Amino acid sequence: MESHGLNLIYETAEAQDGYFSTVQAEMVGISRHTLAKAASRGKLLRISRAVYRLAKYPEMSSNSHLWAAVLWPQVRTRISAILSHHTALLLHNLSDVNAEQVHLTIPRTLRIVRNAPDSLVLHHANLLKHEVTYVDGLPITTMERTLRDIAALGETLLLHDALRDARSRNLPIP
Repeated sequence: MESHGLNLIYETAEAQDGYFSTVQAEMVGISRHTLAKAASRGKLLRISRAVYRLAKYPEMSSNSHLWAAVLWPQVRTRISAILSHHTALLLHNLSDVNAEQVHLTIPRTLRIVRNAPDSLVLHHANLLKHEVTYVDGLPITTMERTLRDIAALGETLLLHDALRDARSRNLPIP
């Protein structure tokens, strides 16, 4: 059953550079017990609470590790976590800002009781569909939303640098 069960999650994991959440696994009928057993046998890597990676799946892009951040909120329910702020600037190639922390935007109504890892910065906002785009399959805020988020943080120097980069590349900016 274990190998067959893992085959069921493969399509989801493949679209996410080998990563998947326990919620996604449960949606295709794979129990948390089966996941734990597969991890103890080396077939899966437990990345964090509720996030796994297929052990032998190749890293397809330099942004693969960001899937762990996007999936991190999915402990009990499927959450739409979107890469945003500084992380989105990097993915839009509008900045070389320090990438030590991954910025995520999650719905305002979501309150996570466990502490986020130091590597994550959580922002709360109810993003609209037109404010989300995809880079390497990863959900990120659009360029316009990203620039508005940086402006709201009051990081004017970073905002000016990003706008200069966008203009130099003739990108449509708001």
